[in-house]
Amino acid sequence: MAIATQVRLKLGFCNILWCVNSKMCVKFLILILFCVHISTSKDYCKGHFDNCICTDEVVECHHEQKLNGDITKLLHYIQDNVVNMTVTGSYIPELPANSVGSCKHESGLVLHQLKYLDLSNNSISNIHGKSLHCLPNLEILILRDNAWQVDRSPDKTGYFSSVSNLKHLDLTNTFDEVWNGSIHITKLARVFNETDMTKLEILELGYNEFFSFSLSAANSFCQLTSLKKLNLTHNNLDQPSLPNQKDCLENLTHIDFSYNKMAVLPREFMDKAEDLRDIKVIKLDNNPFQCDCGLVETWKWLNSTKINVNKKELLCAGGYHSSYKGKPVLSLSLSDLRCEQLEAPSNTAVKAVTGIIFAVVGLTLIAFLIVHRNKIRLVCKKWKKRVPNMRFRSHQGYASVQEVAVI
Repeated sequence: MAIATQVRLKLGFCNILWCVNSKMCVKFLILILFCVHISTSKDYCKGHFDNCICTDEVVECHHEQKLNGDITKLLHYIQDNVVNMTVTGSYIPELPANSVGSCKHESGLVLHQLKYLDLSNNSISNIHGKSLHCLPNLEILILRDNAWQVDRSPDKTGYFSSVSNLKHLDLTNTFDEVWNGSIHITKLARVFNETDMTKLEILELGYNEFFSFSLSAANSFCQLTSLKKLNLTHNNLDQPSLPNQKDCLENLTHIDFSYNKMAVLPREFMDKAEDLRDIKVIKLDNNPFQCDCGLVETWKWLNSTKINVNKKELLCAGGYHSSYKGKPVLSLSLSDLRCEQLEAPSNTAVKAVTGIIFAVVGLTLIAFLIVHRNKIRLVCKKWKKRVPNMRFRSHQGYASVQEVAVI
C-alpha cells in the first residue's frame, strides 16, 4: 500500500513537471493558485453584494444588480492595496468624479496599487473628466462594450490625463451608436491631444463604426509616443490615414485595418507606411478591394513593399471582370487590372440608329394622319373655300384663245 502511494506521488510530481514545461499548464496552474488565493482571503463584499468578491488585492463583480447604477457603492468595501479590479455586466450609466478612488491628499479610498481595471459591458454613457485621475500605476484599462458619449464640456476634459503609466487601453465598441461614427473619432482625437499617456503601447479601437480616419485624427496619435499596436478593425473606414508629422509613431510595429471598407489604398498611406521605421505588420484583409485600373498603385506597392502585409488574404470584392470576385489580389497580373472603356460607334451602327430614328418618326406621322383624318379633311375644305377661283373665262364674242390672238 505504501509503495502504491509513493508511485502516485511520483507520478503526480512528474505531471506537475510536465505542466511546467507546457504554456497551457502554466496558465492553468496560475489560475488554480489565483483561485486558492481568493478562497483563502477575506471577502469584504460578502453579505453586501451577491455577485462580488472583494479581497485585499482583487475585486470581481459580474452582473451585480445591487450596484443599481452607482459604482461608488463598492468603494466602502475596497481595500487600498487592490491590484486588479473587474466590474462587468452591470448597469452603470455614469462614472462620476473619483469613481475608483480618491487622490492621495484627499480622504477616502486611495488605489495607488491598482494596475488592472475592467469596466466593460456596463452601459456607461457619461464619464466625468476626473473619474480616472488618481490611478498613477494603472497599466491596463478596459472600457469596451459601452455607450460612451464623449463630451467636451469643462468638467468632461482630461479623461486620460493622469494615467501616465497606462500601457493598454481597450476602447473596442465603446462609443454610443450614432449615424456617423466620425463624430467620435474627432472628439477622441481632441482627447488624445491633451493626454499624457506616453507609455501607452496598445490601443484598441475596433467595432466603433468609424466612417473616416482623417489626417488630423491620425496626427493626434502622435502624443502616444510609445504606441506599438493600433487596432482599427471592424469599422467603416474607406480612406485610411497615417500621421504626416515628423517623428510621429516611431515605435509603431503593428496596425490592423482589417474588416473595413477600403477599395484601394491611398498613395499617402502607402508612402507613410514605408516611412515608419519599426512597422512590421499591417493587416488589410476583409476589405472590398476593387480589382480594376484603380488598384494599380496598390497592386504595385503590395508587390514591392518589405512590410509584412497579409497579402495572401487580400481578396477582390469586384473588378474589371466578374470572375475576379473572391480571387486573391496578387493572383492577378498588372494587365488584368483594367477598366471598361466606351468604344466609338462604327458607321454601320450610326446608320442603323439613324434608320431606326427615321422609321419611328415616319410611323408616328402616319399614325397621326390616320387618327386625325376627319379633322384634316375638314380643314382642307375650309381652306379650299377661302382660295379664289382661278379658272380662265374667255371674252364674250370670241370662240377661243386663238381668236383673241389673231385680232
